[in-house]
Amino acid sequence: MSAPLPIRRLTLYKHGVAFVEREGNPETSQIVLRFRSDEVNDALKSLLVIERTGAGVRGIHYETPARTGHSPLQISGDHSLLDLARGLRGRRVQLRLTDQTATGRLVGVDVEESLGRTVLVLLEESAEGSPGTIRSFVLERLLALVLLEAPARADLHYFLDASLSDAEHRAVTLALEERPAYDLLVSYLVPSAAWRVSYRLVAETETDEAGARRGSLLLQGWGLFDNRFEEDLDGVVVRLVAGQPISFVYDLATSEVPRRPTVKDEVRVAPGPVEFEESFVAGGPPAAPMVMMEAMVPPAPVPAKRSARFERQALAEQTPSGTATAMGELFQYEVSAPVRVRRGESALVPIFVRTLPYRYELLYNGRKLPQHPVAAFRLTNDTGLVLERGPVTVIEDGEYRGEAVVSFTTEGAELYLAFAVELGIRVHEEATSDRETVGLEIAGRLVVFQEALVWTTTYQVENRLTEARTVTLEHPIRPATELVGEQPVGEQTAEHYRWQIRCPAREKTRFTVRERRYERRSQQTLDLDYADLERFLEHRWLDEATLVAISDLLHAHQSIAHAEAEIQKIALERKDLFKRQEQWRQNLGVLRGEGDEGTFRSRLFEQLVASEDRLAALDQREAELKAHIAQTRESVDAMLADLGST
Repeated sequence: MSAPLPIRRLTLYKHGVAFVEREGNPETSQIVLRFRSDEVNDALKSLLVIERTGAGVRGIHYETPARTGHSPLQISGDHSLLDLARGLRGRRVQLRLTDQTATGRLVGVDVEESLGRTVLVLLEESAEGSPGTIRSFVLERLLALVLLEAPARADLHYFLDASLSDAEHRAVTLALEERPAYDLLVSYLVPSAAWRVSYRLVAETETDEAGARRGSLLLQGWGLFDNRFEEDLDGVVVRLVAGQPISFVYDLATSEVPRRPTVKDEVRVAPGPVEFEESFVAGGPPAAPMVMMEAMVPPAPVPAKRSARFERQALAEQTPSGTATAMGELFQYEVSAPVRVRRGESALVPIFVRTLPYRYELLYNGRKLPQHPVAAFRLTNDTGLVLERGPVTVIEDGEYRGEAVVSFTTEGAELYLAFAVELGIRVHEEATSDRETVGLEIAGRLVVFQEALVWTTTYQVENRLTEARTVTLEHPIRPATELVGEQPVGEQTAEHYRWQIRCPAREKTRFTVRERRYERRSQQTLDLDYADLERFLEHRWLDEATLVAISDLLHAHQSIAHAEAEIQKIALERKDLFKRQEQWRQNLGVLRGEGDEGTFRSRLFEQLVASEDRLAALDQREAELKAHIAQTRESVDAMLADLGST
């Protein structure tokens, strides 16, 4: 078996896979590649073999997990001879001892603890090959154990081959047609640590006539990746790909035997008693080892008395720049020269260097950083590249100014690099909200109000510096709102408004943002009152004719309410009269008709008659009220219908 083909090209993806390309001219038809157990599924899923001389690929073989579990021999590491002898039970063997040689079938191994020895038990054959007697031989006298049967030798070789692989690694063998030599290219995917990117920014700042700071900067990109392979990378072409292709792990390495029902052969016996019995139906890969990362950093600026421009020019000239290629939805950086990274190491490699114009800004966003604006370089990504997310160290005019994060930025997109906090400027925010009715409409039984919800945010910018500053104020856009006021928006992004506010030295500057959103609210027309009508008339939300109609409607509705209240009073009075009549009737039944009792009896009778007259009057009044209610409701319905049609 040959050594693995060397890695010639390596493409690393941000989502954690590596596309490996091995290439070489092996002289054997059996090419063995070894993978970690967590790499096997991806390798089997993607393995591609190209043989340029025309030799066919006969097959790709790989080790099944736990191969030794299928071997008839189970040999431990500290009792290998005893375990082998036990596993060879029944096999023909030859025992070569210190004083003799014996041939036969191995019966087993006995441990004679009382004698402190171990013996091999053999069913010995005679010279003619016929069965002989059973004899035991002391293990300590054994010089050699010869396997006389081919299956026994095959079992031992299978066990030993399986023992070569461990739980952490698997071997994949490429079997090719016989040729004197080959020109072979093998590629596959394996899991890999995501590559990272780190930036260096060297800026030169100038101030124009308007006091704005701007200039040009050199942006240098370095790609960082790890060598997780169990070999050195020497002369390998490295590509770093940005984007997010779809990728997943599909378990191909694990063998699974599907369940099948067990059907037993039918056995016919003499018939006996007929009975029925109850029916029963019988029922990851280890994490990659951590490695220390040894970074290859670019040379530090020489602390000599040179201008910042000279330092930046020198840095640009000494940094090799790779090439970049757009690949549809992906973007690839290719390192300018083949790399050499030893096993277990990491490396920083240059991927690009560009010079870009920029503008210095003080940017305030209270949600991202309250109270103070941040100093930022604002630039457009005119590198011709897609910039991956990563940290950037900012050097301005030869001095360290801070650090920022480059977000994922497509070509031509704008980039803000906030690298320091301006503590000399403090911003205070005050937010209030108010709701007011701005109009209404009558829709029959409903009054629909149009309301304006207004948010007011006041920014007070206090410039404690001795020089005037311009602060770019970034205000979040509320959904479904509009700005109120005459202050024009300087810029607008998908999520923010931006204004540039000039802040004189040692002064406080106020800036107010008002946003408005209209909402609709409804209520029953009959739930209005006369105070509501006066307010509608005051704001001229309705004309006088409509207000008169609503006033008549409310008057009619109020009349219905008064009638219903009177009916309730009638019901209470009727109930009281019924109660009194019952008492009067009981008293009339026990009083005599002569004397004082007769006089009192006559008085009770008169009260009873008067109560009957009152009940009749109540019934008549209730009927009149109900008729009035019914008639008024018809009138209300008609008025509501008229309101809905106007």
